[in-house]
Amino acid sequence: MLICRKKLFLSLLAFTILSYSNLSAQNEPEKDNLLTVSFQLRPRAEYRSGVFQPLPEGQKPSALISQRNRFIINYHYKNLLTVQVSPQNITVWGQDGLTQGAGVKNGISFFEAWAKLHTSKTNFLQVGRQVISLDDERFFGELDWAQGARAHDAISFHINKEKFLFKAFAAYNQNYKELYGNNLSNISGSLYSPVDATPYKWMQTLWAKYKVNTSSNFTFLLNNLGFQKAISASDINAKNYFIQTIGANYFYSGSDWKFNASAYTQLGKNHTGTKTNAFLLAFYLDKKLDKKWNLGLGTDYLSGNDVGTAGVQDNKAFTPYFGTNHKFYGSMDYYYAGNGHKGSGLVDIYVKTSLKPTASTNFGFALHQFLSPNKIVDNNQNLSTNLGQEFDVDFGYSIHKYAKVVGGYSIYTTTSSLNFLKNANNPNSLQHWVWLSLNINPNIFNVKF
Repeated sequence: MLICRKKLFLSLLAFTILSYSNLSAQNEPEKDNLLTVSFQLRPRAEYRSGVFQPLPEGQKPSALISQRNRFIINYHYKNLLTVQVSPQNITVWGQDGLTQGAGVKNGISFFEAWAKLHTSKTNFLQVGRQVISLDDERFFGELDWAQGARAHDAISFHINKEKFLFKAFAAYNQNYKELYGNNLSNISGSLYSPVDATPYKWMQTLWAKYKVNTSSNFTFLLNNLGFQKAISASDINAKNYFIQTIGANYFYSGSDWKFNASAYTQLGKNHTGTKTNAFLLAFYLDKKLDKKWNLGLGTDYLSGNDVGTAGVQDNKAFTPYFGTNHKFYGSMDYYYAGNGHKGSGLVDIYVKTSLKPTASTNFGFALHQFLSPNKIVDNNQNLSTNLGQEFDVDFGYSIHKYAKVVGGYSIYTTTSSLNFLKNANNPNSLQHWVWLSLNINPNIFNVKF
């Protein structure tokens, strides 16, 4: 009898505790604030024997280690407000002294600093320094490969519905540091200089996406850029030039096949004031061969100008102003990234394959054939349109959830036409580049309060 009473007492006690716990949980106010903090540390070692352009005769290869140090601090309040700041520091090992005093060069900048105001469940307004990454990053990209990456000072409005997405961006830039002695209280003048600043003064962009179904969609882009290059605060003759880029994309992603096609045109006047009529066409097809292998084939055609021919001509060279060109036109950045190639345009025919032998390991291989779509003339001699070939190999290995090793090797076979376009003095026919990076990305904490 005593044992039964003890069991009954214990049962009632357990029931009381559970009931109180559930009641307390129900009465506890919902937490409206969410704060997340993460960190990126990305050292990258490189051996450069011809990256960006062929290494001229008599020059030695270079080697360096650069590093990105970045915090990502994100605050979220209900479904009404999101704020994110990303202070970062980009260094080259050894560039700063072992001891640091006043006026240290090893400074901090902000990669991103924006606030997002949610005006409804599907709409929001975003203000501040922000990444603009659209489609496959062919025209607007984050450029995360670069240690500093790319962000814009802009305001944007977003609509996100089930089948339709819309984004609008606008920016208006000034450079008081260059023209007005960095005096933020300057009472007059609105001239702009791109020296050590954003390359444009005005930017307006409209982008829309229509989802046909779960595997295919169309996107459309309209971009306007305004340029001004004032020499001084009294340069009343500084002119404004505007160029428009119009683009359309189709993306298909099935279980075994992927396909995308892109078409862009540029009209107006470029930053030099030259009338522009240019275009870009791109196609890519990818097939999943099995659980480990993928094979892709693609081509890009970017219009350009004849080089070395007489006569005044309009600009026909397409410029992918903010694209992640490292992703498309070879890892060695010979085109639209490292430096110019005299506006000759580009045809890139490439084959890519990827291998994922294990869940933590992946390899990528790419072979590019580069051609010029325009004439190249040097001292009245027509040069070949063959700009050489590039072969890229890269790999990745995930050590654990927050750490990964990535690296690669690239080799470029040059031609006399390429050397002429790059102003390279008698370089070797083979150019090389090797890189290795350790990416550490821990999520430090995630707390509700």
